[in-house]
Amino acid sequence: MSLQPISYRGRLVASVTAIRAFLIDELERRPPGDPELRFVLFMCCYARDVLTGELDGPYHEDDARRYAQAALIPDEILERDTLDVRHAADGLGVPVDELRAARAGYRAVRSSSL
Repeated sequence: MSLQPISYRGRLVASVTAIRAFLIDELERRPPGDPELRFVLFMCCYARDVLTGELDGPYHEDDARRYAQAALIPDEILERDTLDVRHAADGLGVPVDELRAARAGYRAVRSSSL
């Protein structure tokens, strides 16, 4: 059995097998819909997809973050030039920093294709 550790913001937050995610107690106690919990769970989904061969590996934290961003943040939000990031992050249920990072990545890709 393979066990993939999941780190987020410089700390271990979960471990994932092909069939189960084990969260740290702090995240386990958070209410459903908590932005950090949701984000970490999607990172866990990415790890599971790598472990099962659904996605090519190896697992990388940056790829897991991009996977979670893509799953939780619609392109329509990233396309907006003006946006109240805090309000949008609250509405989407994602960490503010992740919305900012997704917007920066989207803009970098968009400007390199011009």
